[in-house]
Amino acid sequence: MVRNASHEKGFLASSLSRDNYKRIWTRDGMITGIAALSTREVDLIDTFLQTLLTIGRHISPQGHVPSNVDINERGVSYGGLAGRADTGSWWLIGLSLYAKYTGDKMMLYQFESNVSKIHDLYQAWEYNNKNLLYVPLAGDWADEYILHGYVLYDQVLRYAALRLTGQLLQRQDWLDKSEEIKKAIHENYQIHQDWLHLGIHPKAKQRIFEKKGNKSYLLASFHPAGYQDYFDALGNSLAMIFKVHPDPDTCIDWAAKNLGKIVPAFHPTIQETDMDFSLLSQNFRFEFRNKPFEFHNGGIWPMVNGFWGLALFISKGKTQAEEVLNDVIDLNSRNNWDFNECFHGKTKAPCGVSNCTWSAAGQLLLDNALIKGFYLLD
Repeated sequence: MVRNASHEKGFLASSLSRDNYKRIWTRDGMITGIAALSTREVDLIDTFLQTLLTIGRHISPQGHVPSNVDINERGVSYGGLAGRADTGSWWLIGLSLYAKYTGDKMMLYQFESNVSKIHDLYQAWEYNNKNLLYVPLAGDWADEYILHGYVLYDQVLRYAALRLTGQLLQRQDWLDKSEEIKKAIHENYQIHQDWLHLGIHPKAKQRIFEKKGNKSYLLASFHPAGYQDYFDALGNSLAMIFKVHPDPDTCIDWAAKNLGKIVPAFHPTIQETDMDFSLLSQNFRFEFRNKPFEFHNGGIWPMVNGFWGLALFISKGKTQAEEVLNDVIDLNSRNNWDFNECFHGKTKAPCGVSNCTWSAAGQLLLDNALIKGFYLLD
């Protein structure tokens, strides 16, 4: 599947000509490229290099990293209904891991000025200089979901991007900034009685604690009106993988008890009777896809569960991670290896785009991590 989506300009999000999927996407391309590194296969790693170069050629003078580039490089998108707050971090992470695992640091030096511009742009997006990005609605991978404000997932990615580029380019200022972000993640997303007086919005933390008590996972987001206390599987997974999660074991044990072996993108599912459904039902560009238990709204993504399994492997060991891998393989192999984008959270029926490259990448990354060993951060 990954080879089928390989193009001379990089990895396509899907080989199908549907919507904008047959393009070089930064987010999809970096995730697929990281999986390619885990295979140690030269042709796939070369396609990852071309993905990095295609995206890198279209970084704006201000440091905006494209959402996607068409295969002729005549059309470049920096976002649809909103700009993308996660593409810069993903590109930096991909660039760093490529340099680290291939030993080709010339790429880093070639794009060093772009790396600095991206970090400077992210600093500007803090707005209040309190170490957290402020992300608009529809501003990252969950672009049809309801999260906005200080979104956990985007903070974790930024931490990792600063950490990796700081190590490879020997920039102590970036390493220092990453530590400030790590502290801010602990202070703002962990709801525990001992932490209620800390963070940007203590009043909101106190309100959510009074209603629901200690939370076993890092909350998905918050904004001036309060917390969006959903479980974000990808955000929590990446926090464990990049070693900023304060309590991986409690989070994993909670998920095993409440969600099962594989996890939905976000939990709980927003029902039509819930207050958040009004915003959810209006946030789409082409068609509404977030029906209960579908897409971001409780749908199960092989890509997300690839990272979830990797987080389990790092935090708990091989046994639970192998169970996740088996379930991901089962989903990907349905309909003669259709590699669907996502699956219904209850019925497991496919409910997304077929031939989705990062569905294969989630499986590849987890499988190779278990067999060959592969880590995103030392």
